[in-house]
Amino acid sequence: MRHVLACKNHTGATRGHNHIMNVLAQLARNKGYLVRVNHKVSTTAAASNQQGDVELVNFGLDGYINLVIDMSIGCDHIGNSTVNNGHLNGKMHTNDYLQSRAGVKNDWYKNEYVAVGTAFAPAIVSVAGQTHP
Repeated sequence: MRHVLACKNHTGATRGHNHIMNVLAQLARNKGYLVRVNHKVSTTAAASNQQGDVELVNFGLDGYINLVIDMSIGCDHIGNSTVNNGHLNGKMHTNDYLQSRAGVKNDWYKNEYVAVGTAFAPAIVSVAGQTHP
C-alpha cells in the first residue's frame, strides 16, 4: 500500500508529495514563520528560474534571508512494480539512496538559491518512514 504513495505509475505520487509539503508548511506556520507554498515560493536566479516547494520567509540563517525547502518522496523498494504481475521483488534500498536523492536536490537548487540570498535544504522521505538526516 505504501508503494502507491510514491510511485509515479500510480496516482498517489503528487497527492502524497503535496500532503507532506502542506504538513511541513503548517509545522513552520505553527512555529510562527510566514510560509509560502508551491507556486508562491521565490524562484532562483533569472536564468534558471527554478522553484522549491516551501519557503520560510525571514528564517534567520546568517547570510540568508529566507529558507527554501524542496521535498521528495522515495520508494524503499528496488525495481519496477510492473514486473512480476505487479508484485514487488522484496528488495529494499538502504539509507544511502535518501542521501543520493538529497544530493541531486542540492545540485539542482542550492547554488541557484544562494545566488539570490536564499538558503536551501532538501527534505527527502521514504514511504517506509525514513527521513534524510
